[in-house]
Amino acid sequence: MPWRNELMLPEHVDLCQRVFDAVRKKRRITSESDANDPVAALVLTLFRHGVTEEEELMKRVLMALDEKT
Repeated sequence: MPWRNELMLPEHVDLCQRVFDAVRKKRRITSESDANDPVAALVLTLFRHGVTEEEELMKRVLMALDEKT
């Protein structure tokens, strides 16, 4: 996936925020949790790599969080 180095428009920020909020709610991540930054980074990274459909973005973030390392 190529990196999209374009300016993020307000609707892009809103989409990423909705996905971030939904993932936090699904995974019960509190606002004080150390997991917030990695989740936000994952949402933005996937978006920048072209995952711009809200449902697909959320699905991929959740799948990545479920991966066993």
